[in-house]
Amino acid sequence: MNKNLGINEKKKIKMKTITTIKNISIAIALQFTAVSLYAANNPQEFITINSAKFGSSLVKVWVEKYTEKHPEVQIRLVENQKEETDLRLIPNNIKSEEGESIVNVGRYALLPVTTVENPLYERIAKQRFNEKKLKALFFQSDVLDTDESKKKDEFTEKLTIYSGANQVSGAETFATHFGYTTAQLRGKKIAGDDIFLLTAIGKDHSGITFNNLAYLYDLQSRNLKSKIALLPLDLKKKEQEEALLSGNLDKALDVLEESEVELVPVEEIGFSYKEKSGVTAFLQWILNEGQQYNHDFGFLTLEQSQVKKEQKKLDTRLSSNR
Repeated sequence: MNKNLGINEKKKIKMKTITTIKNISIAIALQFTAVSLYAANNPQEFITINSAKFGSSLVKVWVEKYTEKHPEVQIRLVENQKEETDLRLIPNNIKSEEGESIVNVGRYALLPVTTVENPLYERIAKQRFNEKKLKALFFQSDVLDTDESKKKDEFTEKLTIYSGANQVSGAETFATHFGYTTAQLRGKKIAGDDIFLLTAIGKDHSGITFNNLAYLYDLQSRNLKSKIALLPLDLKKKEQEEALLSGNLDKALDVLEESEVELVPVEEIGFSYKEKSGVTAFLQWILNEGQQYNHDFGFLTLEQSQVKKEQKKLDTRLSSNR
Protein backbone atom coordinates (compact mmCIF):
# COMPACT_ATOMS: atom_id res chain seq x y z
CA MET A 1 0.00 0.00 0.00
CA ASN A 2 1.36 3.45 -0.98
CA LYS A 3 2.89 5.17 2.09
CA ASN A 4 1.88 8.59 0.74
CA LEU A 5 -1.83 7.79 0.96
CA GLY A 6 -3.79 9.33 3.80
CA ILE A 7 -5.16 7.28 6.68
CA ASN A 8 -8.74 7.55 5.41
CA GLU A 9 -7.74 6.46 1.92
CA LYS A 10 -5.84 3.48 3.35
CA LYS A 11 -8.92 2.45 5.36
CA LYS A 12 -11.11 2.71 2.26
CA ILE A 13 -8.76 0.47 0.24
CA LYS A 14 -8.60 -2.04 3.11
CA MET A 15 -12.39 -2.14 3.42
CA LYS A 16 -12.78 -2.64 -0.34
CA THR A 17 -10.29 -5.53 -0.20
CA ILE A 18 -12.16 -7.19 2.69
CA THR A 19 -15.49 -6.70 0.91
CA THR A 20 -14.08 -8.22 -2.29
CA ILE A 21 -12.79 -11.26 -0.39
CA LYS A 22 -16.16 -11.69 1.34
CA ASN A 23 -17.99 -11.46 -1.98
CA ILE A 24 -15.72 -14.05 -3.53
CA SER A 25 -16.25 -16.39 -0.52
CA ILE A 26 -20.02 -15.95 -0.75
CA ALA A 27 -19.96 -16.60 -4.48
CA ILE A 28 -17.97 -19.79 -3.98
CA ALA A 29 -20.33 -20.95 -1.21
CA LEU A 30 -23.38 -20.21 -3.36
CA GLN A 31 -21.83 -22.03 -6.29
CA PHE A 32 -21.05 -25.05 -4.09
CA THR A 33 -24.60 -25.02 -2.71
CA ALA A 34 -26.02 -24.77 -6.21
CA VAL A 35 -23.91 -27.71 -7.38
CA SER A 36 -24.97 -29.76 -4.34
CA LEU A 37 -28.64 -28.91 -4.87
CA TYR A 38 -28.37 -29.72 -8.54
CA ALA A 39 -26.73 -33.06 -7.73
CA ALA A 40 -29.41 -33.83 -5.14
CA ASN A 41 -32.23 -32.90 -7.51
CA ASN A 42 -30.58 -34.52 -10.53
CA PRO A 43 -29.00 -37.74 -9.21
CA GLN A 44 -26.76 -39.64 -11.56
CA GLU A 45 -27.22 -42.96 -9.77
CA PHE A 46 -30.29 -44.65 -8.30
CA ILE A 47 -30.06 -47.47 -5.73
CA THR A 48 -32.90 -49.34 -4.03
CA ILE A 49 -32.51 -51.17 -0.71
CA ASN A 50 -34.67 -53.66 1.15
CA SER A 51 -33.76 -54.32 4.78
CA ALA A 52 -34.82 -56.85 7.37
CA LYS A 53 -36.84 -54.77 9.82
CA PHE A 54 -34.48 -55.19 12.78
CA GLY A 55 -31.69 -53.51 10.80
CA SER A 56 -33.73 -50.83 9.02
CA SER A 57 -32.83 -47.98 11.43
CA LEU A 58 -29.12 -48.62 10.92
CA VAL A 59 -29.56 -48.77 7.15
CA LYS A 60 -31.40 -45.42 7.18
CA VAL A 61 -28.47 -43.77 8.95
CA TRP A 62 -25.99 -45.32 6.52
CA VAL A 63 -28.03 -43.93 3.63
CA GLU A 64 -28.37 -40.50 5.25
CA LYS A 65 -24.65 -40.15 6.01
CA TYR A 66 -23.57 -41.48 2.62
CA THR A 67 -25.85 -39.27 0.55
CA GLU A 68 -24.73 -36.20 2.51
CA LYS A 69 -21.29 -36.76 1.02
CA HIS A 70 -22.58 -38.05 -2.31
CA PRO A 71 -25.65 -36.01 -3.30
CA GLU A 72 -25.36 -37.35 -6.85
CA VAL A 73 -26.61 -40.72 -5.53
CA GLN A 74 -30.28 -41.28 -4.71
CA ILE A 75 -30.99 -44.25 -2.44
CA ARG A 76 -34.54 -45.40 -1.84
CA LEU A 77 -35.59 -47.78 0.95
CA VAL A 78 -38.18 -50.33 -0.11
CA GLU A 79 -40.43 -52.00 2.47
CA ASN A 80 -42.06 -54.56 0.19
CA GLN A 81 -40.02 -57.74 0.62
CA LYS A 82 -41.14 -59.02 -2.79
CA GLU A 83 -40.08 -55.94 -4.76
CA GLU A 84 -36.88 -56.33 -6.75
CA THR A 85 -34.07 -54.21 -5.30
CA ASP A 86 -30.35 -53.60 -5.75
CA LEU A 87 -29.45 -54.40 -2.13
CA ARG A 88 -31.03 -56.61 0.55
CA LEU A 89 -29.84 -56.56 4.18
CA ILE A 90 -30.16 -60.11 5.50
CA PRO A 91 -28.71 -62.40 8.19
CA ASN A 92 -25.80 -64.44 6.89
CA ASN A 93 -27.69 -67.73 7.28
CA ILE A 94 -29.93 -66.77 4.32
CA LYS A 95 -28.52 -67.70 0.92
CA SER A 96 -28.22 -65.05 -1.78
CA GLU A 97 -30.31 -65.35 -4.90
CA GLU A 98 -28.85 -66.37 -8.24
CA GLY A 99 -26.69 -63.61 -9.72
CA GLU A 100 -26.18 -61.90 -6.34
CA SER A 101 -23.16 -61.60 -4.07
CA ILE A 102 -23.02 -61.01 -0.31
CA VAL A 103 -20.82 -58.55 1.57
CA ASN A 104 -21.04 -58.67 5.37
CA VAL A 105 -21.41 -55.28 7.08
CA GLY A 106 -21.98 -56.08 10.77
CA ARG A 107 -22.97 -58.67 13.37
CA TYR A 108 -25.87 -59.21 15.74
CA ALA A 109 -26.04 -61.16 19.02
CA LEU A 110 -28.91 -63.07 20.64
CA LEU A 111 -29.62 -63.18 24.37
CA PRO A 112 -32.23 -65.25 26.28
CA VAL A 113 -34.77 -63.17 28.17
CA THR A 114 -37.95 -63.18 30.22
CA THR A 115 -39.81 -60.43 32.08
CA VAL A 116 -39.73 -59.36 35.71
CA GLU A 117 -43.45 -60.20 35.78
CA ASN A 118 -42.74 -63.90 35.28
CA PRO A 119 -44.11 -65.77 38.37
CA LEU A 120 -40.85 -67.75 38.42
CA TYR A 121 -38.63 -64.70 37.96
CA GLU A 122 -37.02 -64.94 41.41
CA ARG A 123 -36.07 -68.56 40.79
CA ILE A 124 -34.80 -67.70 37.31
CA ALA A 125 -32.66 -64.85 38.69
CA LYS A 126 -30.95 -67.25 41.11
CA GLN A 127 -30.07 -69.72 38.35
CA ARG A 128 -26.90 -69.86 36.30
CA PHE A 129 -27.78 -71.21 32.87
CA ASN A 130 -24.99 -73.25 31.35
CA GLU A 131 -25.17 -74.97 27.96
CA LYS A 132 -27.00 -78.05 29.25
CA LYS A 133 -29.61 -75.99 31.09
CA LEU A 134 -30.20 -73.78 28.06
CA LYS A 135 -30.67 -76.81 25.83
CA ALA A 136 -33.07 -78.39 28.31
CA LEU A 137 -35.02 -75.14 28.50
CA PHE A 138 -35.28 -74.31 24.79
CA PHE A 139 -35.28 -77.64 22.96
CA GLN A 140 -37.57 -80.65 22.77
CA SER A 141 -36.81 -83.59 25.08
CA ASP A 142 -36.52 -86.17 22.31
CA VAL A 143 -33.49 -84.44 20.74
CA LEU A 144 -31.53 -84.03 23.97
CA ASP A 145 -28.95 -86.49 25.22
CA THR A 146 -29.51 -88.25 28.56
CA ASP A 147 -27.47 -85.79 30.61
CA GLU A 148 -29.28 -82.77 29.11
CA SER A 149 -32.68 -84.39 29.62
CA LYS A 150 -31.96 -84.67 33.33
CA LYS A 151 -31.81 -80.88 33.45
CA LYS A 152 -35.50 -80.69 32.56
CA ASP A 153 -37.68 -80.47 35.62
CA GLU A 154 -41.02 -79.14 36.78
CA PHE A 155 -39.54 -75.64 36.87
CA THR A 156 -38.48 -75.83 33.20
CA GLU A 157 -41.81 -77.23 32.06
CA LYS A 158 -43.71 -74.35 33.66
CA LEU A 159 -41.98 -71.90 31.32
CA THR A 160 -43.33 -71.25 27.80
CA ILE A 161 -40.76 -70.85 25.05
CA TYR A 162 -41.43 -68.40 22.22
CA SER A 163 -39.39 -68.26 19.02
CA GLY A 164 -39.69 -66.64 15.60
CA ALA A 165 -40.94 -68.39 12.51
CA ASN A 166 -39.97 -66.27 9.53
CA GLN A 167 -36.88 -66.44 7.33
CA VAL A 168 -35.01 -63.53 8.90
CA SER A 169 -35.79 -64.53 12.50
CA GLY A 170 -32.93 -65.21 14.89
CA ALA A 171 -34.40 -68.68 15.53
CA GLU A 172 -32.15 -70.45 13.03
CA THR A 173 -29.04 -68.72 14.36
CA PHE A 174 -29.97 -69.64 17.95
CA ALA A 175 -30.81 -73.27 17.16
CA THR A 176 -27.73 -73.80 14.97
CA HIS A 177 -25.44 -72.37 17.66
CA PHE A 178 -26.51 -75.15 20.03
CA GLY A 179 -26.44 -77.86 17.37
CA TYR A 180 -30.15 -78.13 16.53
CA THR A 181 -32.71 -76.95 13.99
CA THR A 182 -35.57 -74.51 14.39
CA ALA A 183 -38.03 -77.42 14.19
CA GLN A 184 -36.48 -78.81 17.40
CA LEU A 185 -37.18 -75.67 19.45
CA ARG A 186 -39.99 -76.33 21.88
CA GLY A 187 -42.87 -74.01 22.67
CA LYS A 188 -44.74 -71.57 20.46
CA LYS A 189 -43.68 -70.11 17.11
CA ILE A 190 -44.56 -66.49 16.39
CA ALA A 191 -44.97 -65.32 12.79
CA GLY A 192 -43.74 -61.91 11.71
CA ASP A 193 -40.82 -59.85 12.90
CA ASP A 194 -38.94 -60.89 16.07
CA ILE A 195 -40.12 -57.75 17.86
CA PHE A 196 -43.40 -59.65 18.38
CA LEU A 197 -41.58 -62.13 20.62
CA LEU A 198 -41.27 -59.38 23.22
CA THR A 199 -44.97 -58.64 22.84
CA ALA A 200 -45.69 -62.33 23.44
CA ILE A 201 -43.73 -62.61 26.71
CA GLY A 202 -45.21 -59.28 27.80
CA LYS A 203 -48.68 -60.83 27.60
CA ASP A 204 -47.79 -64.37 28.70
CA HIS A 205 -45.83 -63.88 31.92
CA SER A 206 -44.60 -67.47 31.84
CA GLY A 207 -42.81 -66.68 28.59
CA ILE A 208 -39.13 -67.05 27.79
CA THR A 209 -37.55 -66.10 24.46
CA PHE A 210 -34.35 -64.87 22.86
CA ASN A 211 -33.82 -61.78 20.77
CA ASN A 212 -31.21 -59.49 19.26
CA LEU A 213 -29.73 -56.54 21.14
CA ALA A 214 -31.39 -53.99 18.84
CA TYR A 215 -34.78 -55.06 20.20
CA LEU A 216 -33.88 -55.85 23.81
CA TYR A 217 -32.34 -52.49 24.68
CA ASP A 218 -33.66 -48.95 24.59
CA LEU A 219 -31.31 -47.33 22.09
CA GLN A 220 -31.63 -43.91 23.75
CA SER A 221 -31.04 -44.80 27.41
CA ARG A 222 -28.79 -47.75 26.39
CA ASN A 223 -30.43 -49.90 29.08
CA LEU A 224 -32.69 -52.94 28.85
CA LYS A 225 -36.25 -52.10 27.93
CA SER A 226 -38.77 -51.83 30.75
CA LYS A 227 -39.61 -55.15 32.45
CA ILE A 228 -37.17 -57.15 30.29
CA ALA A 229 -34.75 -59.35 32.25
CA LEU A 230 -31.84 -61.39 30.93
CA LEU A 231 -31.43 -65.02 31.94
CA PRO A 232 -28.21 -65.23 34.00
CA LEU A 233 -25.64 -67.15 31.97
CA ASP A 234 -23.02 -69.38 33.56
CA LEU A 235 -19.92 -67.99 31.86
CA LYS A 236 -16.30 -68.87 32.47
CA LYS A 237 -15.17 -65.26 32.70
CA LYS A 238 -16.60 -63.16 35.52
CA GLU A 239 -16.21 -59.90 33.55
CA GLN A 240 -18.43 -61.32 30.80
CA GLU A 241 -21.17 -62.22 33.30
CA GLU A 242 -20.99 -58.82 34.94
CA ALA A 243 -21.13 -56.95 31.63
CA LEU A 244 -24.21 -58.82 30.43
CA LEU A 245 -26.02 -58.67 33.77
CA SER A 246 -25.38 -54.92 34.02
CA GLY A 247 -28.28 -54.37 31.64
CA ASN A 248 -26.24 -51.82 29.67
CA LEU A 249 -26.07 -52.11 25.89
CA ASP A 250 -22.60 -50.62 25.46
CA LYS A 251 -21.08 -52.93 28.07
CA ALA A 252 -22.71 -55.91 26.33
CA LEU A 253 -21.39 -54.82 22.93
CA ASP A 254 -17.88 -54.26 24.28
CA VAL A 255 -17.61 -57.66 25.94
CA LEU A 256 -19.05 -59.46 22.91
CA GLU A 257 -16.52 -57.75 20.64
CA GLU A 258 -13.54 -58.34 22.92
CA SER A 259 -13.87 -62.13 22.89
CA GLU A 260 -16.21 -64.97 22.01
CA VAL A 261 -18.87 -65.65 24.65
CA GLU A 262 -19.67 -69.32 24.20
CA LEU A 263 -23.34 -69.19 25.23
CA VAL A 264 -24.21 -66.14 23.10
CA PRO A 265 -24.99 -66.80 19.43
CA VAL A 266 -23.49 -64.17 17.12
CA GLU A 267 -24.27 -63.98 13.40
CA GLU A 268 -23.13 -61.69 10.61
CA ILE A 269 -25.49 -59.53 8.61
CA GLY A 270 -24.73 -58.62 5.04
CA PHE A 271 -26.01 -57.04 1.88
CA SER A 272 -26.98 -59.35 -0.92
CA TYR A 273 -26.43 -57.23 -3.99
CA LYS A 274 -26.46 -57.14 -7.76
CA GLU A 275 -23.71 -55.55 -9.81
CA LYS A 276 -24.66 -51.95 -10.53
CA SER A 277 -22.92 -48.61 -10.76
CA GLY A 278 -22.76 -46.98 -7.35
CA VAL A 279 -23.59 -50.07 -5.29
CA THR A 280 -19.99 -51.14 -4.77
CA ALA A 281 -18.95 -47.61 -3.73
CA PHE A 282 -21.76 -47.51 -1.16
CA LEU A 283 -20.73 -50.88 0.27
CA GLN A 284 -17.08 -49.81 0.44
CA TRP A 285 -18.14 -46.70 2.39
CA ILE A 286 -20.09 -48.85 4.90
CA LEU A 287 -17.03 -51.03 5.49
CA ASN A 288 -14.66 -48.08 5.87
CA GLU A 289 -16.83 -45.42 7.53
CA GLY A 290 -20.31 -46.80 8.21
CA GLN A 291 -19.13 -49.24 10.90
CA GLN A 292 -18.94 -46.36 13.39
CA TYR A 293 -22.77 -46.28 13.53
CA ASN A 294 -23.29 -50.00 14.27
CA HIS A 295 -23.16 -49.67 18.06
CA ASP A 296 -25.73 -46.88 18.04
CA PHE A 297 -28.32 -49.36 16.85
CA GLY A 298 -27.31 -52.44 18.85
CA PHE A 299 -25.07 -54.14 16.30
CA LEU A 300 -21.51 -55.35 16.65
CA THR A 301 -18.90 -54.12 14.20
CA LEU A 302 -16.94 -56.52 12.03
CA GLU A 303 -13.49 -57.56 13.17
CA GLN A 304 -10.76 -55.75 11.24
CA SER A 305 -9.65 -58.98 9.59
CA GLN A 306 -13.22 -59.48 8.37
CA VAL A 307 -13.43 -55.89 7.08
CA LYS A 308 -10.31 -56.51 4.97
CA LYS A 309 -11.76 -59.78 3.70
CA GLU A 310 -15.04 -58.11 2.67
CA GLN A 311 -13.15 -55.20 1.10
CA LYS A 312 -11.10 -57.64 -0.94
CA LYS A 313 -14.27 -59.33 -2.20
CA LEU A 314 -15.60 -55.96 -3.36
CA ASP A 315 -12.30 -55.01 -5.01
CA THR A 316 -12.18 -58.35 -6.83
CA ARG A 317 -15.73 -57.97 -8.14
CA LEU A 318 -15.00 -54.38 -9.16
CA SER A 319 -11.84 -55.35 -11.04
CA SER A 320 -13.54 -58.24 -12.86
CA ASN A 321 -16.25 -55.91 -14.17
CA ARG A 322 -13.90 -53.29 -15.62
